[in-house]
Amino acid sequence: MRHWTLSAAIGAAILICSSGSARPAQGVLSGSYVQDRERSDDAFQAIESAIAGVSDAKRPLARMRLRKSIATDRIRISSTAGRLSIKYDAKTPIVVWIGGEPIKWKLVEGLVFDVSAKANGEAISLTFRGNDSERTTVYRSVGQQLVEETIIISPLLSTPISYKLVYNRAN
Repeated sequence: MRHWTLSAAIGAAILICSSGSARPAQGVLSGSYVQDRERSDDAFQAIESAIAGVSDAKRPLARMRLRKSIATDRIRISSTAGRLSIKYDAKTPIVVWIGGEPIKWKLVEGLVFDVSAKANGEAISLTFRGNDSERTTVYRSVGQQLVEETIIISPLLSTPISYKLVYNRAN
C-alpha cells in the first residue's frame, strides 16, 4: 500500500510537471496573422539605426542579412503537443519541439540558423543562432492579436536591434 501511494504521488508530480510545460505552448493562438503596420514598430528603421556605426564596407552585407530575417507581412503559427510550427511569408516553415534540441533552418542560401523554441510563461520564444548573430523572438497572444518582440545581437553591431510587431488574426 505504501509503495502504491509513493508511486501515485510520483505519477501525479510527473503529470503536473508535464502538463505545466505544455500549457504555455497553448497560450499562443494557432492561426494565420497579418501585420498591423500602425501598431508595429518599423523594423527596417531599427536595422538602419543599428548599422549606422558599421563600417561602410560591411554595411550593405549587414543590411541585407538583417532585412532578410524579418517577417514582414504574414505569419502562420500553430503549437500542439509540445511542437511549434511557424511560417513567415513565403519562407521555409520552421517545425521545432518546444524545449527540444535545436534544428537547422535555412532562411535563404548562405543563411542557416540553429533554431530552438522554449515556453516562457504564456509565451513561446524562438532563438535563431547563426555564424555572426543571434536573434530571440518572443510570441504571445493578446486577445486575437499575436505580438512578436525581437532582439538581434551581433558582434558587428554596437547596440542590439530591438523591435515589436503586432499581427491581427486573419482567420
